[in-house]
Amino acid sequence: MKLKWIYLTFACMLILVLFGCEMEAEDGKANRHYIQIEEIELVDVSLEREEGSEVAVYQAKIKNRSKHTVQGVTIEVELKDGQHTTIVTQDTLKPGDTSGWIRCVGPQSLKLKDLKKTRFTIKMIDEENQETVVTYDVGRDFYTYSESTERETINPKVKVDDIEFVDPTFAPEGAGVKLQTYLKNNSSHAIQNIMYTFEDDLGETHTLYHPLEIGGNQQSSLLTTSNLSKKKWKDYQFKRVSYTYQDKGQWVCVVYDVRLDQYFKEE
Repeated sequence: MKLKWIYLTFACMLILVLFGCEMEAEDGKANRHYIQIEEIELVDVSLEREEGSEVAVYQAKIKNRSKHTVQGVTIEVELKDGQHTTIVTQDTLKPGDTSGWIRCVGPQSLKLKDLKKTRFTIKMIDEENQETVVTYDVGRDFYTYSESTERETINPKVKVDDIEFVDPTFAPEGAGVKLQTYLKNNSSHAIQNIMYTFEDDLGETHTLYHPLEIGGNQQSSLLTTSNLSKKKWKDYQFKRVSYTYQDKGQWVCVVYDVRLDQYFKEE
């Protein structure tokens, strides 16, 4: 009897190996090892006319309800009148995270049923920095997956902490707020093309960009960014910082992902 149970256990294990642990799904079918389309949720949705305009504006946020980390979502949309548009976020969304506001042109009817989502493109990244792009064709109910590629991480010679905000001030400007500041390069390397992407506590995304070169241990000219809503840094959260620095005559492009606390090398 004992021998019979051993054979039975072995047979069950063999079935699991052959069928239950299959890594690749059939073409077009959802692969359970990757994010599923129903795990990407549009929340806080609204559709209304822009103030003082006839333009219809669709706005929403994207919530990641999966167990995977997402580094960008693009949703292609067809309107009832035949126009096409896209809903896009470049936010890094860990499981449970919600993006900032995303907006696109909506149907003139102001009816959500006249906005038809046709294709989802979702960029995923795992713990080993392997990047996979998942595409879902809504009309065909068809998934495709790119081959995983490793995003190149870097330990840069210039880090975010080497770039200092000097005398930042928030001042009223019309109905909003503007930020004025200098940037100080505290490293010995020249830097340029510095872009900060940050979000306020209302979910609005803003950028501060300085394209010009700042030499080692030097300070930039005055930078200004407008149309902000808050007057204190505590009401903002940085999402990513991109810049290039010069090393042995070569420019190195870097993106620092704040949510992942990781530096990536860009081409």
